[in-house]
Amino acid sequence: MLRVGLHGILKGRNYRLIAVAERYEVNTSYYWFEYTLMDDEGELAFLSTYDGHWNLLKPVPTSVLPTLATNPNQPGVSWEEDQFERFSRYVAKYNYASGEFQWESNLRKGVDCVEYICPPRLLAVEINTNGPGETDIFGGEYILPGDVSKAFLNGEALPKPVGIAPAQPPRWNIDARRFLIGTLVFCVLALIIQTMYVYSRKQQPVFSERLQMDTGNVNKPLISPSFRLEGQTSNMEVQLVADVNNSWCEVEVNLVNEQTGKETAFVVGTEYYSGVSEGESWSEGSRLQKEFVCSVAPGNYHFVTTFSKDSNAPSVSLDLTVWWDVPTWWNAVIVSLVMTLIAVVIQFVQRSFEAERWAGSNVIKHRN
Repeated sequence: MLRVGLHGILKGRNYRLIAVAERYEVNTSYYWFEYTLMDDEGELAFLSTYDGHWNLLKPVPTSVLPTLATNPNQPGVSWEEDQFERFSRYVAKYNYASGEFQWESNLRKGVDCVEYICPPRLLAVEINTNGPGETDIFGGEYILPGDVSKAFLNGEALPKPVGIAPAQPPRWNIDARRFLIGTLVFCVLALIIQTMYVYSRKQQPVFSERLQMDTGNVNKPLISPSFRLEGQTSNMEVQLVADVNNSWCEVEVNLVNEQTGKETAFVVGTEYYSGVSEGESWSEGSRLQKEFVCSVAPGNYHFVTTFSKDSNAPSVSLDLTVWWDVPTWWNAVIVSLVMTLIAVVIQFVQRSFEAERWAGSNVIKHRN
């Protein structure tokens, strides 16, 4: 709790704390502290705190918002290019007050209050129903506890905020709706660019070899003839077709750059099983398998292949074929999926955040 007489600089203005009051909402358990501040020019401001959340408000002339002054319970109001929504309406009274007050008559009477929010900004309207119907309007914004502590308590720790305050801004300063629209535009452009890229690739065969795998060459490295890859760094696709039947085979492949000696290792395997069960034929596996190798530099290459197979199976014929400059959709698809996932997470987090905020409202949320 701040003390009367404290001095501090908040939002670039030098303030003196001249009054403190504890207020409460009639017929509820809600209460909060309200501090009256005065700057060097004699202008007042009000610093309020509830559940560790802080707001700084200043008087707004009723001539600035005449419609709000005459109709303080409207669903929404526009102020300084922002659209505010009605958040709550209640009657507030004072439990405790100390310091300099210019409205002592209100200390013993209830004040009808209406709050409007456009996080991090808010408008508070107070109607003195016991007097001539005077309306006071206050406009302000959500203040971080650290800013208050730095201004008045030399950085001393304040209670941590609990829950979501009416004017508390979202955790991420991101417009979820705009981010989603931007993500959709990005995905469409990415897929268009990827389509243009796919149709510009050569997809040319650069190597083909037929091999016979039997007990004599199983688990023995074989070196293929050299072949050349021309152009710029691109992708390669290796295809293996084997005449396996109720068995399997596997080829460990090392792609060797003859200029640099760099090796790229991968495994291509096939298996195929079939039969008849209860009068119905079945099959599983495939005699054809492919392996995609990314970012292969141009140059002269050869393969070092090592074969393995089912020891009970007969010899196997294999066709090893390589295509160069092969396109892939995965880059665009993966990036689009990641961006979409991020957009969905942001939407979910902000919807949950707003749901928690509006759970504290005692009015029906106005929807445009």
